[in-house]
Amino acid sequence: MKRTIVLLLICISAANSFAQLANISNKDTICGHKIIHDNDQRISGWFRPDVPGAVYNKVIKLASEFIKEIPVESQTGLPMYLVTCCFEGPQMTKQKNIIAEHWASNPACIFAGLVQSLAVRYRVYSGDDSYLPMVKRMLDYQLDNGTTPSEWIWAGVPYASADPFSKVYQGATEWESDGNRGDGLHVIEPDKVGELGYAYLCFFEITGDRKYLDASVKCADALARHIRNVNNDGTTLTIFTIKQSPWPFRVNARTGVVVSDYCSNALDPARLLDELIRIESMVHISDDQISGYKKASDIAWKWLFSKSGPMTTFIWNGYFEDIPNDPDISNRVQITPMELAKYLVGHPGKDSYIDKDVPSLIYYVANAFKTNDLDAIREQTWCYEPMCSHTARYGSACAIYYERSGDLWYKDQAYRFLNVASYMTYDNGAVAVGPNWPGSWFSDGYGDYIRHFLDALAAVPEWAPADEDHLLRSTSVVQKISYQPGRIEFTTFDDASHVVLRMVSKPFGITVNDKKIDSARTLANNTWTWTPIGKSGIVRISYSGGNHITITK
Repeated sequence: MKRTIVLLLICISAANSFAQLANISNKDTICGHKIIHDNDQRISGWFRPDVPGAVYNKVIKLASEFIKEIPVESQTGLPMYLVTCCFEGPQMTKQKNIIAEHWASNPACIFAGLVQSLAVRYRVYSGDDSYLPMVKRMLDYQLDNGTTPSEWIWAGVPYASADPFSKVYQGATEWESDGNRGDGLHVIEPDKVGELGYAYLCFFEITGDRKYLDASVKCADALARHIRNVNNDGTTLTIFTIKQSPWPFRVNARTGVVVSDYCSNALDPARLLDELIRIESMVHISDDQISGYKKASDIAWKWLFSKSGPMTTFIWNGYFEDIPNDPDISNRVQITPMELAKYLVGHPGKDSYIDKDVPSLIYYVANAFKTNDLDAIREQTWCYEPMCSHTARYGSACAIYYERSGDLWYKDQAYRFLNVASYMTYDNGAVAVGPNWPGSWFSDGYGDYIRHFLDALAAVPEWAPADEDHLLRSTSVVQKISYQPGRIEFTTFDDASHVVLRMVSKPFGITVNDKKIDSARTLANNTWTWTPIGKSGIVRISYSGGNHITITK
């Protein structure tokens, strides 16, 4: 994703003016939208401010539809998101066209994010399957043009970075002399191997195409093979290092030489490994591979909570591909602690002290990255600017923890920050990086923006539209869904799931593989509940023993 502001202002040419700050917001407006306050002087959404959450549905649709219509880039003839990270939108050019920008691209982040935002979430929310071919093209392009050779030390894994307008990804080289900003030739980021590897796996679970399973397994094999056991199991007085992590941040895939030693993002590799372990019986991975995955996952999770890991040291460092190497690990990021907080709420078995740890992560980000005059979250201390995706991430994390805890402070935080994040979406669907950053990034404004609003709606379903039917969350990947007059049908990857929907009216009945399940006051296996909100309401379903669900209205 982004950028070190000071170095940008010094180093980037005037031709790259999109990356520099601009006065596009003030005390009365944010990105051209007039600021609206509620009776408590909180900033309301800019669309239908009298209906909490209405603007979230609006910006989700605007951004998702905008990304569909991205034009080809003139030099390469390829869709712009395949060859550049960012663009000037119509709100900047004052024309209908958009202009691609010259800056190190981040395909792994873009594609992994759009798998989550469009294929896993918005496609299910909207019922629009046309996003699948678009996401498939991204993943296929990465596999064909951005994967390391099979004979290399890090074999068969994706590059995180690429030179702008290059048809082949092999690390961005134009800024190699600037502290390996953009990674440099043949350099990969193992945490992005985990992030995109998990996206490959999700796409397999949607489509059943084993090509993506095979790609995810190659990523997992590389991560398991190169795990470093940095856990400290010594006495309380043992001296240890805080400058190594289970996987380095940057490593040369051809030679194995470590370029940057520390990365706090052990979550994405561990998530990939854990999901392959979970589905091993369905996909027939060898016992030796699974044993390696379990060992690597165990090392990663123990390190996260060890006295040398970031849950203890709070050294949240190493994520963004276009910042220089940081041997002093002085930079701090908010993305890793917030993504970890969201994950832990969904997987409480990973943390025995979840109700201590998740609030501490939320408070840390609120204290270290919140702006003083706006409910917005800055990206990192080396790029200390408020941004749309990070503000939305914090809001969604608060919404998710509100669902678990019932503490209204978190709901209020979610409402405040998601509302502010919504202002960065223009009426045309272009999403600005932030209130003072007019350009748009495919990662930040789309892959890492849309999904946070959808996660928030799943956690606080009363914010979803009362006059529309939407599946908001499923613990199993949804393969197909159809919204029809009088019925909703969907199929999940697993034969068991917990599902949340917002519906216009109470269902007449629900079946799992054509077998009726009963309504109940309290949710149990193979039952469903109805929580009315006025004339509409919330449906929760828990089922096993089948994967085809029909809801009759």
